[in-house]
Amino acid sequence: MKKVELHLHLDGSVRPTTISELLKIDLEEAVKLSSLTQKTNSLKEYLTKFDIPLKIMQTKENLIRISKELAEDLLKENVIYAEIRFAPNKHLEKSLTLEEVVSSVLKGLKEIPLKTNLILCMMRGDSFEKNLEIIKLAKKYLNHGVVGIDLAGNEAAYSVNDYQELFQIAKEKRIPFTIHAGEGDGALSVKNAINLGATRIGHGIRAIEDENVLKLIKEKNITLEVCPKSNLDTNMYNCLEEHPIKKLYDLGIKVTINTDNRTVSNTTLNKTYEELEKTFHFTEEDFINMNKNALLCAFISKSELEELKKELLK
Repeated sequence: MKKVELHLHLDGSVRPTTISELLKIDLEEAVKLSSLTQKTNSLKEYLTKFDIPLKIMQTKENLIRISKELAEDLLKENVIYAEIRFAPNKHLEKSLTLEEVVSSVLKGLKEIPLKTNLILCMMRGDSFEKNLEIIKLAKKYLNHGVVGIDLAGNEAAYSVNDYQELFQIAKEKRIPFTIHAGEGDGALSVKNAINLGATRIGHGIRAIEDENVLKLIKEKNITLEVCPKSNLDTNMYNCLEEHPIKKLYDLGIKVTINTDNRTVSNTTLNKTYEELEKTFHFTEEDFINMNKNALLCAFISKSELEELKKELLK
């Protein structure tokens, strides 16, 4: 099946074989350091798995290679469009500039015949100035490989509302944005993200805890970037059967299917679809519908949307 993925972190999807080679450690050790072998207790604990891939993502050559390899992996899974996100500020340890970081990632992606764009992440806990740099960077590359911004990081420790001024600046600069919300924190976080102007919510599943937030999502036509496997990995649910994706879908909420972090969560898009089909009996028509949802809210032009819709339904 042809697929679209909107919520995919570059640094959470580095091949363990590449980590092994570049860090000169054996593959088993690379897997252990970069992938979860069991559930974590929280999102905060889950985020520690990014430390190792980030070590090798500090040079142009490595950024080009890792981006290219991710695009190759997506192409093998019959993905026709992907929006890949990462935080440029996390790749400056060896004196690269923000522009060099973004252009290196774009160069790697362009080496593979797959339509991709970047979303640049501001980070919870970073200073106003550092996050403002990401907005300026996104504006510079807007519609030249970058299509939007995001706010990522430890949601429970930093309220969405702390970043109100930054999102106001993004709106003034006409930069589309999505916000991680309703993952490490509850339904109120989703409501706050929508009130700041987000048209898409990264995760958003904890909206299920509040009927009024569910109504708001429907009224505002908000799309949820749902990542079932990582929600299990961060101990939000005991098993897939408990995950609210089916309830949200049945309520008519625009749900999309994503991996979040292929390596950290030790998953693929194909595996995610298979597990959802087995657990919730989603049909091919349901999956096509969710991919249409993804295209309709993707940060692309109307002409690109129409072209990709034709490709999806071929």
